[in-house]
Amino acid sequence: MGTIIDVKSLSIDFETKNGIVKAVENVNFKINKKEIFALVGESGCGKSTIALSLIRLLAKNGTITSGSINFKGKDVLNLSNKEMFKFRGKDIGMIFQNPLDSLNPVMKVGEQVSESLLLDKITKKEAWKKVIEIFEDVKIPDAKQRIESYPFELSGGMRQRVMISMMISRKPELLIADEPTTALDVTIQAQILKIIKRLKDDFNLSILLITHNFGVVAEIADKVGVMYAGNLVEIGNVYEIFERPLHPYTKLLMKALPTISKKQGRLVTIPGIVPSLINPPEGCRFADRCPRKMNVCKRIKPKLKKYQEGHYYYCHLEMG
Repeated sequence: MGTIIDVKSLSIDFETKNGIVKAVENVNFKINKKEIFALVGESGCGKSTIALSLIRLLAKNGTITSGSINFKGKDVLNLSNKEMFKFRGKDIGMIFQNPLDSLNPVMKVGEQVSESLLLDKITKKEAWKKVIEIFEDVKIPDAKQRIESYPFELSGGMRQRVMISMMISRKPELLIADEPTTALDVTIQAQILKIIKRLKDDFNLSILLITHNFGVVAEIADKVGVMYAGNLVEIGNVYEIFERPLHPYTKLLMKALPTISKKQGRLVTIPGIVPSLINPPEGCRFADRCPRKMNVCKRIKPKLKKYQEGHYYYCHLEMG
């Protein structure tokens, strides 16, 4: 199948008035061609920070302190600002979390999508025609009329489709979708996921999906990476992760998911709080909350262990 992006030993710090925040530490993962890879975890665990680092859009106080981001043989971190300007959108596109914040409120949505197309040196007439075609691809009804709409005239689901249109307009090979179904009702969420799934096949896209919703993961992901406090703690095939979670954090997350059974009783909760990332623990960052912690967990960082091909975890415990 082939790898489209290979992230190795990625660490990211943020400088704040209270100290250096170790937001992401030693993260490793690959995304293959035409694969949907989901990064899941609690809010603040580093998912969106990783996504922004892939297109070098971190805040000014953010620094990639180590690692590499290899996209089809070239390290994104070595590209100049001019090269990155051409790279964003063309090679990697990104759907941001809130489409209303991402769209210009005083520009018609058709004009906003056509702007990205004009970067490829086509005429305004050709760009306008392509916008209509793309709107039809993402199932925006009455596409010829909708291109004249302003963002506030569209529903949340329609605005998200406009954002998807903008990101696929230049036919990137990797699409980053950061919480693409947040604040959408269940019916619209299902429609957006169906569109993303279909676009993967129609445009030969690889997709990095950022979410905390395991329902979304189960619906469309091929592979899953579980994040906790800036660390990637487990990675594997979506079926493996759901059927046989290995890391204690992943296991607790699975137990915390509601089911349709009335006999389930109260949902399981994870005791304790996420550690401060200004002075993170020396060992495993989950140790204080882990029901199976050992003395070594607080002193030494766990190394990557292989359970089987494609299923890996970071823990001192031996899983079998």
